Amino acid sequence: MARKPYSKFRSRLWKLVEIDRQLREQLRRGRPCTTKSLLEALGDGTDERTLRRLIELMRIDLGAPIEYDRSQHTYKYTHPNWIVPNVHLDEAQMQALATAVKAIRPVLPQSLSDQLDDLLAKLMDALPESTRDEIRHAQGQIEFVPGPILSKGSQWFEPLHQAISRRLAVDMRYYVPNKDQETERRFDPYYLRNYQGTWYVVGYDYLTGYWPIFNLARIRALTVSEEFYEIRPFDAAKYFKNTLGVVVGGELQTVRIRLTGYAAQTIGERILPRGFTYKATGPNEGILSGQVANAFDLMQWAASFQGDAEILPHESVNGPRNMPDTDD
Repeated sequence: MARKPYSKFRSRLWKLVEIDRQLREQLRRGRPCTTKSLLEALGDGTDERTLRRLIELMRIDLGAPIEYDRSQHTYKYTHPNWIVPNVHLDEAQMQALATAVKAIRPVLPQSLSDQLDDLLAKLMDALPESTRDEIRHAQGQIEFVPGPILSKGSQWFEPLHQAISRRLAVDMRYYVPNKDQETERRFDPYYLRNYQGTWYVVGYDYLTGYWPIFNLARIRALTVSEEFYEIRPFDAAKYFKNTLGVVVGGELQTVRIRLTGYAAQTIGERILPRGFTYKATGPNEGILSGQVANAFDLMQWAASFQGDAEILPHESVNGPRNMPDTDD
């Protein structure tokens, strides 16, 4: 297949972004980048001469505040707030981005929400004032109301996200409701999941030697260590396969739910669980059927019909095997 005419541009852009990432990471750690470390990060045969040209491009054409120490052969940023100029976004794309930010903000931790707002403001600054006003006006006509139950524990999102990104183990004190006690744990976090307004984290638990899912609202204390954890095979798609929320485990089973009254009348307005189908069996009555590995979260979903949904008694429904309130 012929290469696209802009492939060289994309390759150079990627290199600029990678140099910026390396300089920021080293700035955060309090030490400058070396020529060797930048060449290793860029890879693909980039030589020292090409690196110097890229650095000069960033400094002269893009205004990057990069300082070079000739005696140490190191580079560093002198101003941490400089950002690589963004790729142009048109009005429709900015409108879509602004809407997405507003939609997701209710479930985000405050720190991440503030960062998104700051990013959106920087991107909006690149638009004409009239366009900015139009987008802000349009956003004022949209409101996303979160569910009535939003969990606490969002203060642990950022340290866990950083630990996952850097592959660092964490030490935490976790409350187990079934035992009404707190336990000390060394934990390797791998994956964060938001379900119905509550944040959960999945990872390898040294205390049990298993992969539980923990509710962030039940973490009483958490410290990110400086120890890199051993990478173990983990596939989120497989972990949550055939589950509707956060209760995993159990053999695949067919479940059938009888809907009546208002639930049957309005079933066409609902987004059904993945793989489920609905078949009317009479006026204001029908059967919702599908397969899940554990029906606990499905029961919660069915409860939202307020009495107009019944899981048929002749179908086998296993109890949850791996609850978020994981016991030891």
